[in-house]
Amino acid sequence: MHNPRDTASISAVDPAAGSAASPAQSPSDDARWAVLVGRLRADSGGLVDEFVERVRRIAPYGRGLVPPDRLVTDADLTFDHLLRRIAGQDVPERLAHVGETIGRDRARRGVPLNELLSAVRLDFRVLWSALRDRATPEERDVLVARVEQVWAVVEDYTLQIQSGYQEEAALLARERHGERTALVGELLGSEDPDPDQVERVALALAVDVDGDFLVAAAHAASGAALRRAAEALAAGGRVVHVQSTGAHSVLIAAWQGATGAPVRAALDGVPCGVGPLAHGLANVPRSARLATEIASVTSGPGPVEPADAWLPLAAGRLADTAAELVDSVLSGLAAALPGERERLLETVRAFAGSGSVKEVAERSFCHRNTVLNRLRRFTVLTGRDLTRPADAAVVLLALAAAR
Repeated sequence: MHNPRDTASISAVDPAAGSAASPAQSPSDDARWAVLVGRLRADSGGLVDEFVERVRRIAPYGRGLVPPDRLVTDADLTFDHLLRRIAGQDVPERLAHVGETIGRDRARRGVPLNELLSAVRLDFRVLWSALRDRATPEERDVLVARVEQVWAVVEDYTLQIQSGYQEEAALLARERHGERTALVGELLGSEDPDPDQVERVALALAVDVDGDFLVAAAHAASGAALRRAAEALAAGGRVVHVQSTGAHSVLIAAWQGATGAPVRAALDGVPCGVGPLAHGLANVPRSARLATEIASVTSGPGPVEPADAWLPLAAGRLADTAAELVDSVLSGLAAALPGERERLLETVRAFAGSGSVKEVAERSFCHRNTVLNRLRRFTVLTGRDLTRPADAAVVLLALAAAR
């Protein structure tokens, strides 16, 4: 930046450098401004030194996130760019995209955006301080008149850096999300995850490999509701990842504290299956498989936990024997009168849920004797007495399989 290429432009306007201007002439404000800026360009190394000294007081720079040689090079290019612009000169192609390049570099190095912008806005302070120090008494008026111009140039440059940073940060976020998605997909597909594989996922998600994890699965149609729940959990400070597996979406969230009511509250309104709390990331695949299975065999307006899903889970796992179970237990209902079968099954399900004839009668708006008669009729037709636990278990399993 400091080379003979600038000498001609300086001497063309600076009387001390050989200008032909007559002492009788009063140079224009533009000419006086060009002289002042040219004087600063001739000694721009001081700007770089001052900027670097100040910027190292900002924490990320003080920790060395940006190497010293890179910091100096970027500062040199920055002040070359800014001085040309405030002087009203064309910016060459090699300097046209300096701001975007610096922004992208700082995003890749992990410099937080606020700290980056604080560093960039030091440019104005350093520039203005140097201009003020070098201005002669006769140039003070033109210096004051140009303050808004200098500020506008620095702010525009700041916006270029910010834009480059945000574009690169978005790109990095997409890349990281893609990496996380690939790694989590491999983990969920593993029956017995390799410890190295688990460690890679932990690093990608930034979680403790031995921590506890909430795992839930929802049908693809309920994926949006599951993602909204994930966003709420993330807003509360939890690490959350949602993985699409095709027919389902799986939520994995770092979890501390109690389960039960807190889990139901976190997933309120999301039709999904909830797996057992995974103790350690290596246990997430098993929990996810169970959560997905629960989501496949249950339906409802909210989350279903394993404790409420064992019957449909067991029925679902009967596979090709389910039809035989249903037939052996419920085939006698074929002899029921028209409409009677539905009333009997409704009463059986209600009684199995509460075990109270009185409660079933109140809910069904009928006399308790009607409930007793229906239960006896069911026993006559099927040979199964719901007051006997073994019979009740088989009937409930058959009813679950029939669905």
